[in-house]
Amino acid sequence: MHSAPAVFGAGAAIGVLGGVIGLGGAEFHLPLLIGLFGFAALSAVILNKAMSLVMVLVALPARLAAVPAVDVAARWPVAVNLLAGRLLGAWAGASWDRGGGAGRPSRW
Repeated sequence: MHSAPAVFGAGAAIGVLGGVIGLGGAEFHLPLLIGLFGFAALSAVILNKAMSLVMVLVALPARLAAVPAVDVAARWPVAVNLLAGRLLGAWAGASWDRGGGAGRPSRW
């Protein structure tokens, strides 16, 4: 079991790194969750996604203040096609990881 201050400190470090490079820090969650805090890979991925969703929702108002929604909306074809490609790619990647069969990947 890790102390709350140590876990908070790790989160703060991720926040600083993410802030410096302009990202939310999700790139740094998985190594810490798995390596430092001992999460199983699938549990770490699920928690990472949940934390990323919270970060996106919190950051959205500030981002929209910096870049007006109308400017973002003007580029909707790029966003929709990028999202569609990511969804299809994620589905294909998950299918390949399972070897085309049903159920959870064997390594998790």
